[in-house]
Amino acid sequence: MVIVRDFNRPPKDVVAGFADHSAADVHEAMGKKNAMASTIGHVGGPKNVYGPACTVRVPPGDNMMVHAGVEYAHPGDVLIVAAESDHAATWGELATQNAQMQGLAGLVSNGNVRDIAYLSNSDLPVFAAAISQAGAVKETPGSVNVPVAVGGVTVSPGDIIVGDADGVTVVPRGDAHRVLEATEAKVKHEEYLRRQIREGRTLYELLNIDEKIADRDVRIVDSLNDL
Repeated sequence: MVIVRDFNRPPKDVVAGFADHSAADVHEAMGKKNAMASTIGHVGGPKNVYGPACTVRVPPGDNMMVHAGVEYAHPGDVLIVAAESDHAATWGELATQNAQMQGLAGLVSNGNVRDIAYLSNSDLPVFAAAISQAGAVKETPGSVNVPVAVGGVTVSPGDIIVGDADGVTVVPRGDAHRVLEATEAKVKHEEYLRRQIREGRTLYELLNIDEKIADRDVRIVDSLNDL
């Protein structure tokens, strides 16, 4: 159990570069890696979030270190909560108000959250694995700003989080600049595909699906009677 006061964050311009990119595009640009499990979804606030990860690990039934994480986070950080169970709430109305006052960019938790009526209308993006009214105590220590696993992905302090209605993607801090360039290239390619579709071409043609089918010895027949 340890609290790390601070960590190296990616350059602000690199972090800001992810603001207009989707979690899906970033995931694809990394070779279809680092997508959190589909159990981690948007539950409240705006549907888009991005920023450096400030991580927290909490024991079952306790959210004391969540508040410590907010205390040590910087404005613009996304709080990542690794909970050992989804029974007791890791987050709620008061935590949301507090995080907004501290300037946090959002929350991602593999535990549960509550006070959804409030969270839904707040200005803080919240992503979580579960919703439940069950309360947590504040007695047992955990850790702040250490590597954690959330949604099947390892998250280290300073990694860049990109989340939206589709899910949450994690960009390793050391790869951030390269991934941003790859994402921008992917977006440009998809714009090209959109233009081609509007001009009458199909994705079957543009993606060379016929060649891929032929390479895999797929039979093409006129009807079931020809089988």
